[in-house]
Amino acid sequence: MRELKIFLVVVVFTGLVYWGVEPYAHSVMKPHVAPANFNFAVEDIDYAKSVIASKELALDEAQKSNDEKRIQSARKDLELAKENLVKNERLWNEVDKIDFSKADAKKGKEFFEGNCFACHGIKADNMPANITDSSLGVIPPDLSSAANLYDEKFLAALIMHPALALKVDHKFGDAFIMSAYNTETSGENQETVNANVANVIAYLKEVGVKFKTQEDTAIQKEVEAKYANLTDEKQKIALINKDVAFAKDRATFIEACGRCHDVKYDNFLTPSNHDDLKNYLGSVPPDLSMMIRSRGEQYLHDFINNTQKLLPGTAMPRVGLNEESQAKVISYLEKVGDSKKEQRENLGIYVMIFFVILSILAIGWKRSVWSKLH
Repeated sequence: MRELKIFLVVVVFTGLVYWGVEPYAHSVMKPHVAPANFNFAVEDIDYAKSVIASKELALDEAQKSNDEKRIQSARKDLELAKENLVKNERLWNEVDKIDFSKADAKKGKEFFEGNCFACHGIKADNMPANITDSSLGVIPPDLSSAANLYDEKFLAALIMHPALALKVDHKFGDAFIMSAYNTETSGENQETVNANVANVIAYLKEVGVKFKTQEDTAIQKEVEAKYANLTDEKQKIALINKDVAFAKDRATFIEACGRCHDVKYDNFLTPSNHDDLKNYLGSVPPDLSMMIRSRGEQYLHDFINNTQKLLPGTAMPRVGLNEESQAKVISYLEKVGDSKKEQRENLGIYVMIFFVILSILAIGWKRSVWSKLH
């Protein structure tokens, strides 16, 4: 009976820590935020409204303190938050008016060559990049895979107002490295701007299909060559499928995140110069090898979707991936940083069974010994 009481005390305190203390600590260290939303118009407007709500609370607290300096600062923050909401509503209203169904990829290529080619290459269409170093702060991305990584509306917002779409307007404002293309910057009417944006995205979609075919073929060929001498056909197929899946996840990560971040556990180093990145962003972006272990899958889902929700004021741009691409990036980080997860979880069941059996045997042995003494 004494052992049972001790066991119950341990269970109660373990439960208190697990369901009480730990969730509280987690809520303080990692405040709850709305989950990742891939409807970026809704995400951005809802987030902007939540910022206004928090700034209104801050103003109320400032007014209660009767600190005039604090009150003025809170009012300024609230005004900026309201201006940000107006900007986001205007941007996404403009995006909603674009008719992507009437886009012309051929005209989109012409627009790209005349306006985007100065910084961006498209290797899938034999357009090498003109800028191949990070002298601007970061290496400009090749856009062969852009339409595979992002949905059309996010791409449109990115073209029309890149700093706002990427959530870095608070840091860069109109001085952001990527030029905006809209009625104000181009001097063209809204109809022309919308048509050009739709056309260039249609071109990127066309290129994206070609790029994906080329990439998938190259990955499949490389992996099959790796296991060409394996005689066990069943094992060979399993290993090929596993490596192909990993290679595709890795390729997506490199396209989406590889211009800034290292993954040293996978021997991947960003081609951008660390000093350039530090001058551009304010600090060197972290190595992501163990990010899945230190932050967790849910945190990464929310952070990639909208960096400002979890690190307000950060200089890291929102990644803005579509749901499929984001899942691949996190899958890659999990395979690299937590490669033993499946084995660990499977082993955990057997460990628990072992301790249950051990406890039963220990109790039985103890009773047997004490029964002879009494």
